[in-house]
Amino acid sequence: MLGQVSIKYFNACSSGKLAVVASFLDAGVSPQARDRYGLTGLIWAGRKGQVEVADLLIGRGAAVDAVDHRRRTALFHAVTYRRYVFVEHLAELGADLSPIDMHGWTPLDFAETSHHSKMVAILTRLGGISARRRA
Repeated sequence: MLGQVSIKYFNACSSGKLAVVASFLDAGVSPQARDRYGLTGLIWAGRKGQVEVADLLIGRGAAVDAVDHRRRTALFHAVTYRRYVFVEHLAELGADLSPIDMHGWTPLDFAETSHHSKMVAILTRLGGISARRRA
């Protein structure tokens, strides 16, 4: 069960409170800490497009391609929430553009089936691959 500190940490990652996130990390919270669904601070930052938080977490050792219980990465979550700048930023940092989740989908597959044409264009330009078309 998560203590109050963990909830506040993930909320800070999600809301872009850079100084608060830094204070948690300075106090010993791992940049790899996870909530009960396996979401890391980086994944929470990706859901809300918090690029500065992502940079802080990655600089402190967070794995860019860490996966949650559904095998989705921060980039995958950013795609589902249409966080275009965040997706491009993680791609520049070398994030995997085509991780396959528990349903056999990549971020491009999700964007295509959700009719997110702008995200499809971004992922295609960056080199994202469809698992559905690979099969």
